[in-house]
Amino acid sequence: MSLSALVASASLPPALYSPGVLTTALVTKSSLFGIGIAFSPLHIAVVALLLLGKAPLQRAMAYVSGWALANALAIVVLTLVGETFSISLNHGEREQVLIDLLGAGALVGLGLYQLTPQANIGEEGMALRLMNQLPDFNTVTLVLIGATSALLTPENLVFYLKEAGLLLLNEPGLKADAEVTGLFTLVASSLLLLPPLAWLVSRGAIREPIARLEDWLQHKAEWLVGVLALVLGAYLLYEGLHGLDLMRAI
Repeated sequence: MSLSALVASASLPPALYSPGVLTTALVTKSSLFGIGIAFSPLHIAVVALLLLGKAPLQRAMAYVSGWALANALAIVVLTLVGETFSISLNHGEREQVLIDLLGAGALVGLGLYQLTPQANIGEEGMALRLMNQLPDFNTVTLVLIGATSALLTPENLVFYLKEAGLLLLNEPGLKADAEVTGLFTLVASSLLLLPPLAWLVSRGAIREPIARLEDWLQHKAEWLVGVLALVLGAYLLYEGLHGLDLMRAI
């Protein structure tokens, strides 16, 4: 997912949306937010590494199922909270500007930290230590780990808020809300499904490339997370500053 695509999608004029109607613009923007979550190299790698152990497809899909469930529940909860407390998440509104700027600061801080030597204190980073323990977990635990991983990934929270704000702004109705949330959940899990699909198509022949991936991650995982956090932080900073300009104009 490119930063330019996200920025362009965030600039769609309000006239493209119609309350109570499931529009192409609504579906497109929701899908882009879903891709923002799906493009998570570290979690895609976790799914791939699960294919190296026993019951590979069952264990990999357990992790993806937990990930998908958490994504859907996050949108439902945030939408309900927004409706209950009448939180305005329109672009240019105070709450949305605050979310964008705070999110940008948090992600830039995380990204800079991940690029420092301190992020790799010890033999491995925290993410790699978890990966090495994955073979010891049963299927139910992997569902919980997948869900927790989705909810504790900082950049995911940003896209959850964006998606919930999109639904609150457009008010497409209960049926359309469910359809858009389902689409968002599917797209947000799409890239994590690639390793299991590749395993099925190749009939397990991708075991060796996955093993090489694990070796590569030993040295690059923290750096990869850092760069991704910086890119998303830059996007949110742009969104926040643009929203701040809109506030001043009003």
